[in-house]
Amino acid sequence: YDGMTAYERAGEEKPADLAYRTGLSRKPYHLRRAMRLPPDRHGVEVMLDPLYNKGTAYPEGERDRLGLRGLLPPTSLNHRTQIEKIMKRVRSKASDMDKNLFLRDLHDRNETLFHRVLLENIKELAPVIYTPTVGRVCQTFGSEFTRPRGMYFSSKDKNHMQAMIHNWPGKDVSVVVVTDGSRILGLGDLGANGMGIPIGKLALYVAA
Repeated sequence: YDGMTAYERAGEEKPADLAYRTGLSRKPYHLRRAMRLPPDRHGVEVMLDPLYNKGTAYPEGERDRLGLRGLLPPTSLNHRTQIEKIMKRVRSKASDMDKNLFLRDLHDRNETLFHRVLLENIKELAPVIYTPTVGRVCQTFGSEFTRPRGMYFSSKDKNHMQAMIHNWPGKDVSVVVVTDGSRILGLGDLGANGMGIPIGKLALYVAA
């Protein structure tokens, strides 16, 4: 054994060293995701993927490289302007439930912007994303369902659960929130509608 790692023998930089040198390891997870290039995605596919969609924040060169020229309004907005516009719309909503629904829609379209908004306005938005609003979110989760989030394991999946885990599209998983939906904030057994709890809690974990 020569004491060298496989990366050193191949003359390559270890992923951890590369991440540190480029500053990736010192950035929040959702911002590291935003810096990565979308694999095998081009044009409208990029905009429809909430992990890579940046709305109107794409600069001109990036629009050309990703095939987005003409698919977005010509003006490129920086993240500061995007956040200000989002918060103006949030504050125009009549109730915390309406604010939650608006932010959920943003989460489904543009995860990077969603987390930036939450990070910079955590004191104002934490009660909207989680307690006390999340109780009402869970009660209406089925009727307001728009896009799958999370995974559902039931008794029908016995003997399949280990294989099911590989159906999750993300490979870089740092934290998991699990609930059986039986005791949601004193509201009783809400079953699959309890998914609102992991969604809200994970949003706060990312903001933390």
